[in-house]
Amino acid sequence: MSFANRKQYVQFTAVMHREYERAVKKMRGELSQGRTYDHACDTLADISQEIQTFVKEDFLKIIIAEEHFGAGIEVSDIALLLELPYEKVESARLALLNDMALETECHLERQTRKIN
Repeated sequence: MSFANRKQYVQFTAVMHREYERAVKKMRGELSQGRTYDHACDTLADISQEIQTFVKEDFLKIIIAEEHFGAGIEVSDIALLLELPYEKVESARLALLNDMALETECHLERQTRKIN
């Protein structure tokens, strides 16, 4: 399974963490200047392909968490703002919900082990 698909189980090294933080900041800056999501992704050429793939997927989930779940903006409106197909944004929303469910399950298992 690729790094991007196993993100919640992979420990970031300090270098990976710095690359990730720098990439997210760069993408936020691009979007704040009115650039499209794909254009923001294209600015990540200076980091490893593995981190690029992870950031591209993860940052879309961050936007969905902030704008859809946090601010109540419809998925269709997010897709329009980012100039992405609705299906891609909806797929990322479902992946985010799945990630949250898996993380919750892992957390509950750890808590149960502590109690027993």
